[in-house]
Order: sequence, then structure tokens, then C-alpha cells
Amino acid sequence: MSDQKCKGDCICVHCNIKYIHKPGIPCREKVCEKCHKPLMREGSFHHQLYLKKLQDSGNNLNL
Repeated sequence: MSDQKCKGDCICVHCNIKYIHKPGIPCREKVCEKCHKPLMREGSFHHQLYLKKLQDSGNNLNL
């Protein structure tokens, strides 16, 4: 899913901080002001993969 198809803001999945997305600047090219890790577009393909991985790892902890 490209940035044009996503309507979410830029987020830091490590700090749970949202930043307003600025058109023309991919979120992945910006970094979190707090932890300095790359941001991710909320609702993007990569964000969905991250959430699934997080959910799957949580399910494995309950075994």
C-alpha cells in the first residue's frame, strides 16, 4: 500500500507517539523526536504487519 492510499498519520510504534503526516514526505524518512527511530504510516501495509507480529507474539506468550 503506497503512502497515497494511507490516510493515517506518522507514528512511532516504539513510543506510541503520533505525528501529523505531511504530504510528499514519506513517514519512513522521518524519525521520532523521542527515540530517534524511523516512523511508520498509520494503517500502512508495514504497520499492519507490525500489528500482526505483535499480536502473534502476544499469543505465543500465553501458551
